[in-house]
Amino acid sequence: MATSRSSSESGWIAGALVFSGRPDPTWAISSDLAEELLAIWDSLVLTHDAPATPALGYRGCFVRDAAGLTWTAFYELVTLSSATRSESRRDDDRRFERTVLDSAPAGTLPASLVR
Repeated sequence: MATSRSSSESGWIAGALVFSGRPDPTWAISSDLAEELLAIWDSLVLTHDAPATPALGYRGCFVRDAAGLTWTAFYELVTLSSATRSESRRDDDRRFERTVLDSAPAGTLPASLVR
């Protein structure tokens, strides 16, 4: 799936899927961080593993661009989704996920997710 390399400060949002019954935390990310995440995505290997997440608790993190593309990372899988399709790639080192979570402003995430 082709991805756009254009990004603006206001167009990229990151978040963590951690809560049930209340809004999950989200935060803006910089264009530089978006470019770093796109480079990580480009380095990952395509897989046909289906992403599986629990119903409660931590369910991964995400990044969304201004065009509506969403990358969701949960443990060793990153999935890029659009309105019409999705593609998953292996991230055995969890670089994408850790980079997103590390970008959260202090106090945004539950302590159990902060390294």
